[in-house]
Amino acid sequence: MTEFKNHSCFVDSNIWLYAFSTDKKEETKRILAKQLIKEKSIIISTQIINEVSCNLLKKHKLDEKQLFKLIISF
Repeated sequence: MTEFKNHSCFVDSNIWLYAFSTDKKEETKRILAKQLIKEKSIIISTQIINEVSCNLLKKHKLDEKQLFKLIISF
């Protein structure tokens, strides 16, 4: 498995979407995305939160309550 160095990094919306994916075809991507997100020095912008939220609401059919729980879990 890939090991990520302990450096600050900006996490793009696609990485977050892979981390939240339940598609079995994307399992490797999900594992790597979650590993990256668990690093200590993650940088995220409000724009990324908005993009991921919109995508999860529209394409993945999450409701606002589910989305809120997901956001605060990180």
